[in-house]
Amino acid sequence: MMISTTQLLDIIKSDENLTLEQLLLQVPEIDFVTYLETLLLKKDVSKSELIKMTNLHRTYAYQIFNGQKKPSRSKIIQIALALQLDIRETNNLLSLSDNGYLYPKVRYDAIILYALEHKKSIIDTNLILDMYELPILE
Repeated sequence: MMISTTQLLDIIKSDENLTLEQLLLQVPEIDFVTYLETLLLKKDVSKSELIKMTNLHRTYAYQIFNGQKKPSRSKIIQIALALQLDIRETNNLLSLSDNGYLYPKVRYDAIILYALEHKKSIIDTNLILDMYELPILE
């Protein structure tokens, strides 16, 4: 049985006798590629469909899918918008790719969070970013 993130946090906070070794036995191994594949299955989107939705170069996208390339923050945000991910799923993808979290006190990130929450397209998000003279997603 897979333990949830909330359950893991509760265990870490409440069990004073828990050793690091015991904790790590409960932590599943997950990486960016595995999590992305899980999201594609959950959203019922094929890799080729995602490539079309994001306009990523086909070769580059498949290098991301098989773990050969580490995507930029911008590319991950494009994937998140295309898949209509929620904020938690997007932050998980960003974290697993070592691209940090979206932080609402940063204007750029606030716009991305708004776009995710309101299910904006990549094009609409870029229009908003451009309107506020911020870098577009490329």
